[in-house]
Amino acid sequence: MLSAAHTIISLPLGIYLNNPIIIFIFAFLLHFVADALLHWNIYPQDYPRFPYVLVALDILGGLVLAYLIVGKSILTLPLLAAIAGGNMPDILHSLWLIAGGERHPEKWPRWVNASFAFHHKIQRETHNIVRGLISQIILALLAILLVLTR
Repeated sequence: MLSAAHTIISLPLGIYLNNPIIIFIFAFLLHFVADALLHWNIYPQDYPRFPYVLVALDILGGLVLAYLIVGKSILTLPLLAAIAGGNMPDILHSLWLIAGGERHPEKWPRWVNASFAFHHKIQRETHNIVRGLISQIILALLAILLVLTR
């Protein structure tokens, strides 16, 4: 799922909950729920090198959208915890891939490899952009509605 979608989907947690640790944990877990839905993503394996520019645009786009939705309150601890938690599984997974974790799993503890294998296994990704964006758009719109009706 795109980082922009994970960012927007996590915003209601930062609005409705107060404890940044709880918000971070719930957003982290919500990430896996969202990844289990059919979705489209930027596929690093489809590029000769890691697509840093596309990933950066995805991340920045999500932050800009979040700012447009919540304004300056994006800088509050609850919302920062929500955004960080909602994106952390992909951040960790990307760092692991960049560090060669997939090519050299023997260099990592078994629980690290198992965690990323789980994250990869639950993905319901499609290369069909339209079909893959439907769930992301629906979840983002629901999240925006929850934020704006607060």
